Amino acid sequence: MNAAADDVAEGSILGSPFLDLLPIAGVTISVLNRQRKSTVIYSSGATASRLEEIHFDLGDGPLFDCVADAHPVLIPDISAADHWPLFLSRAQELGVGGVFVFPLTLGAASVGAAVCHTTAVGALDEAAVGAGSALGRAIAGPALRLAIRLAGDEKRDDDLPIEMRRQVHQATGMVILQLDVSATDALARMRAYAFSNGISLREVARDVVLRDLDFSAVQE
Repeated sequence: MNAAADDVAEGSILGSPFLDLLPIAGVTISVLNRQRKSTVIYSSGATASRLEEIHFDLGDGPLFDCVADAHPVLIPDISAADHWPLFLSRAQELGVGGVFVFPLTLGAASVGAAVCHTTAVGALDEAAVGAGSALGRAIAGPALRLAIRLAGDEKRDDDLPIEMRRQVHQATGMVILQLDVSATDALARMRAYAFSNGISLREVARDVVLRDLDFSAVQE
């Protein structure tokens, strides 16, 4: 299996649980940076893909609100909603009945969203909403890493010069102390910050080590 096929398979592993556990017709998983550049890591079909695209065609829609607020946006009947009229009109043309968007959250930070849709009108029950929210938290880290790889912004640590690897490790240790989190979570926060701001992990590590960046003061 080649690298591209591996990426598709990984995206499917992250996205398919939404279809398995929620009563939905389709889903698209995407990671966004702060410039609203989207990297799609999984889409279940044409309608799901088009729903994600409409957000960026219009520059508006529930996906953006979900990512900004790090909170699910639930629209059980798009014909009765009074927000995002252009988006919902386009969604209705696709035969969509409801749209349910769950944030991909790392701590307090939202790095993307799962845009789910149904063909029938109707609310998700409490268990389904809980499952969607839990899945968003569970896949956020792997989704971010896959998006960075797809965007070509990440080099393996082993490929970095030894001094750069040391700086990343030193910065990770400093972030552990700043946030009182595990090494895995500290590195994930650094990668999320790098991706969101369109810079490299090495640049983030340098700023942390130089004390130009303190994650305890970062507004997420």
